[in-house]
Amino acid sequence: MRENHERYARQVTLSQIGRAGQERLATCTVTIIGCGGLGTVSAGLLTRAGVGRLRLVDNDRVELSNLQRQALYYESDLGRPKAVAAAERLRAIDGDITIEPVVARLRRSNAEKLLRGSDLVLDGTDNDAARYLLNEVCLRLGIPWVFAAVDECYGLTMAIVPGLPPCFRCVFGDPLRPRRGVGTTKGILAPIAHIVASLQASQALRLLLKDGNCTQGLLYVDAWEGRLERVEVKAHPEGCPSCR
Repeated sequence: MRENHERYARQVTLSQIGRAGQERLATCTVTIIGCGGLGTVSAGLLTRAGVGRLRLVDNDRVELSNLQRQALYYESDLGRPKAVAAAERLRAIDGDITIEPVVARLRRSNAEKLLRGSDLVLDGTDNDAARYLLNEVCLRLGIPWVFAAVDECYGLTMAIVPGLPPCFRCVFGDPLRPRRGVGTTKGILAPIAHIVASLQASQALRLLLKDGNCTQGLLYVDAWEGRLERVEVKAHPEGCPSCR
């Protein structure tokens, strides 16, 4: 465990974590695909929690409209690659954490290379095509991942663990079938991105600590109405091509 015990003093006292859990977090690698509203918040929380290595994957540059909800950027970052700017801010939080910025878009040609070696993957993307690809590759490599999406004032998140259906495809169906709703963003209330990313980061810590369980079901949050629901989901009744 790092010598700076004071940094994690309020975390190691939690029965869910403890000193052994804190030491485990320091050995973990998490890959975050997308450094937008979700990815910047979850990256900041995992850095502060003491996760040892973060790989940040994004090929976009910071725009003025991002500053409304994307927590790690400032006006001085406009035009910079998001992954690079985010890595700089995270190193300022904790210089002992290894931060690896990757300026790239997740594609079928590079997905396995980007994800291999991760203990966990977090979804910070903004489209279902990327999520179906994450689901396919993570399940093939045996890596758990946490889906998250926000649109307007509501959001969804769900932990997906290889060998423990359902997976993303079980819940949302055939990737070839067009689906309206989450991912066709019309606008985003900033607090919903922070709420969903916080739930996503909590699930990430639980999975990394291997406490023997994870929150089952799809978590639905409406920030405007102040509502949180857990929706029970089941594996595909006829067998899913992705997780069977």
